[in-house]
Amino acid sequence: MTSSAVLAGCSGQTSPTAAGADPVSGGHLTVGIGTAIDCFDPQISPSSLTSSILRGVYDSLVYANPDGSFSPWLATSWDISPDATTYTFHLRTDVTFHDGTPFDAAAVKANFDRIIDPATASQYAGQLISPYRGSDVIDPHTVAVHLAAPYSPFLRAVASPNLGFHSPKSLTENAADLCQGGPAQVGTGPFTFTSATDGEGFTFTRNDTYNWAPASADRTGPAYLTSVDYRILPESSVRLGALTSGEVDAIDQVAATDIDTLASTDGIDVHRADPTGIPYTYFFNTDRAPFNDPRARLAIQKGIDLNTLTQGIFQGKYAPAAAPLNPATFAYDGTLEGTWGYDPDGAKKLLDELGYTATDADGYRTKDGKRFTISLIYDPTYQKPERITYDTAVQDALRTLGVELTITPIGNGSYIDVRNSGAYDIIAFGWSGSDPDVLRTIYGSDQQLADGGANASHVRDPELDALLQQGLTITDPEQRTKIYNSAQKRILTSGYGLPAYVAPVVTAASTRVQGLTYTPDATVPALYSAWTPVD
Repeated sequence: MTSSAVLAGCSGQTSPTAAGADPVSGGHLTVGIGTAIDCFDPQISPSSLTSSILRGVYDSLVYANPDGSFSPWLATSWDISPDATTYTFHLRTDVTFHDGTPFDAAAVKANFDRIIDPATASQYAGQLISPYRGSDVIDPHTVAVHLAAPYSPFLRAVASPNLGFHSPKSLTENAADLCQGGPAQVGTGPFTFTSATDGEGFTFTRNDTYNWAPASADRTGPAYLTSVDYRILPESSVRLGALTSGEVDAIDQVAATDIDTLASTDGIDVHRADPTGIPYTYFFNTDRAPFNDPRARLAIQKGIDLNTLTQGIFQGKYAPAAAPLNPATFAYDGTLEGTWGYDPDGAKKLLDELGYTATDADGYRTKDGKRFTISLIYDPTYQKPERITYDTAVQDALRTLGVELTITPIGNGSYIDVRNSGAYDIIAFGWSGSDPDVLRTIYGSDQQLADGGANASHVRDPELDALLQQGLTITDPEQRTKIYNSAQKRILTSGYGLPAYVAPVVTAASTRVQGLTYTPDATVPALYSAWTPVD
């Protein structure tokens, strides 16, 4: 008999409170995370880990409820113009940034203007409010935000940590330091960013003046925890050992092979949530050979048995991807399951059509004496070990098909430059986002990597663009679903990307930690209501 539990994931779920125990103030928490933070500025970084952790430092205008509705937060209310292109937010009057600067309409304008400025090079936040064309400060606590066209995901966008607010003072005085972490990160949230040590971790400290949590928090006032230390522990076995030994109180990125072990360990709670957004996907660079020919893309798509790979590597804990969106995402098209994928005969036929009919001494297909070779690049600093394991299995599967896949780590800060230059055949990643508009970020023609987007396949498809633009302006859920289902089908039939597997968001914590809150899109629990017994 154990005291551990595997919790089914759900939006806004809170960890159980010990029977008869009341929350206490003054505790400390240590969290082990598996990946270093590339940039601590959520307005710039596309990382879901960055936005999840920095939620403790930055608040939003509105709060996204589990049922899809929105509640007041820094904005007490809002009005929407008849043509749905102007949102007027009425702001709280009692909010201050960590540096004492008042939160007001001018701060909203300064942050939104900064996000959309090309010089900011936002990789995600800018796409969340891409129709933004300016804000008017009506009075100190009223701001009118203008959009170029109706934009159905707008309230969900402004509920995101990526559209949280820096102090205008920090934007003026510390703009160059906002990726580095530490005291330069000045928000309005329940925690202040005290310090950061490159490659080791960082520390948050309670904001004792905090008194403006959203109504969904069911409480007011400062956080219970006095401080939080985040430690970077890349090895999953090290994170597991640190949790079970009591060196840390919680960990993220629980490996598939460790889920059962932790679930049967006394004193540990395991939380599993279904992810939204994009599954781990292989993106084919359509700007250069061989993937400028759709037959090459579809040959790879048909040549890998992703179901078997996913089952074998993750022991049934992860699911093979069936569509370009994760199943928990609105407008996911479940009818695509079983309509595409592994077809070795079809893959061989396409390779023959491409002219790779001969075979060299190592068993690889050749054309005019040249081997069919493709490259996959990744950044070892930020790539999860389980993804590297999966990539290697894909490499083995392609070898059986007669295709040579080289896997090249690019570190020392060079990855972004190489990636943006387009000097690759394949890159792979997942992407969070609860709205299907995430497909525009990944596949829209105006979302090229070099321009700050995430179109890793270099897709330029007018028909797909038209669908993605339609999805932005239509509010009827049924119509939006049909549009995004059509977009998903086109992505697969064109071979722009190869969705591989759906990884649940699995975290674990000591049962002494109470009040952890799990919200959509977050890779780590929120800590505002968390508490621990004080020794």
